[in-house]
Order: sequence, then C-alpha cells, then structure tokens
Amino acid sequence: MANAMKVIEMLRIIDNRAKFMGIKLTMMKNLLEKYKDNKDLLKEVLKLTEGTRLHDLILEAYPPLEELKREIKEEELEVKKEPEISTNLPKKDFCVFEGRVSLIAYIKEYLRKYYLGNNVKKIFYEIGKDYAIRLGINSYEEMIRFMNEDFGEVSIEHCEPLTIIVKNNKECKNCKASEPICYLTAGFIAGCLENMVNKLYLVEVTEEKCQAIGDPFCAFIAKKSIKLS
Repeated sequence: MANAMKVIEMLRIIDNRAKFMGIKLTMMKNLLEKYKDNKDLLKEVLKLTEGTRLHDLILEAYPPLEELKREIKEEELEVKKEPEISTNLPKKDFCVFEGRVSLIAYIKEYLRKYYLGNNVKKIFYEIGKDYAIRLGINSYEEMIRFMNEDFGEVSIEHCEPLTIIVKNNKECKNCKASEPICYLTAGFIAGCLENMVNKLYLVEVTEEKCQAIGDPFCAFIAKKSIKLS
C-alpha cells in the first residue's frame, strides 16, 4: 500500500529523470490518477509538498487536485475556528537532553516542539536521504567510512533483512526518548542503499533499536519497498 512519502518520492524521480516537460507532466498525471479514489493520500501529498516547485508541477499535471487543495484550505479554516480547550497541563518534552547533545539533535527537537510536531520524522528522514543521494555514496565501504566520521561506529549485518548497527550515534547521544529518534541516520542509510541499486527501488529504513530508549546501540533495518523500473 502506497503512502504519501512514497508517492512524493516517485514524483521527485519523475521530475529528475524526465527531460521534457510534456513527458514529465504526463508521467506525473498517470501516477496521480492511480490514486484518484484515495483523497486522503492525495491531500497528504499536497500538504507535504506545499510551497515547493514539485507542488506546482503536481497541480499542473493533474488539475483535479485543485479541488482537493480548496478542501484542504477550508478544513484548515474550520480548525482555526474551533475554540482551543486549555487543560493547564505543562507540555512534556518528547526528547530529554541528559548532557551535551549534537547541534542536529537540538535543532530537531526544537523544530518538533515549536513548529513541525511529528512531521519532523519525515522531514529529517528525507533530508538524510537526499544528502546521501547527492553525495553519490554507492558502496558499503563508502557508507561505512562516511558514517564512522559523521554519525558513529558502523557495522553491517549482511542478512535478510539487511541490518545496519550504529554505536554511539551522534544524532541521539545524551538524548532520552520514548521511541527511536535517529530519523536523519535512517534517511541517510536509505539514500546510500538506493544509490547502490541505481535507484531501481525505493528503500525503506526503520530504526528498530535506539540508544535514546536505552538500547546498547542503534539498529536500522533496510528493505526494498517499491520497484521503480
């Protein structure tokens, strides 16, 4: 089952690979039409791409989405009209710092707390993924070498599913949380692995263990999700 992030990723690939605008718009239209009966999915795609060039291309490729965009605006207005109920309860921090943390960890928690909420997960995952793709890392050796310098001590278990272990990950060092929080690391691994398969597949990486929740190391599970060609 597709989710909004997978659809957006496929749209980005079309945008990057199709050289001619006519072909690009046709391919995007064909993709979006597959989900025409899933309004919630398409709304999420529009929300997540709001304010970007890709958003404009989506609307140009598939004009019926203009109506969904209007619905989103109306829903947002309705939410604003609803009175806020004050509980007088203090906000709990999702992640608690227990010492000096990395700048990335601080920025991530700040954005979660004041601006992005749970969207911080998707955004930092995509940042990590895009960074790896742009770096062009396309071998395990390169990935390990880079991550040892910028993330932590990395090892790979070549089993099924592929498992990447990161010890002393800077992204979660001195952080205490109720669930895994290394979204940037997960996205970075996904980007490296997609490079390794020549972007023929989307790769999903999930963090199964995290030092922020008391595990001895961070463990990431990688799986191919969608074949792109």
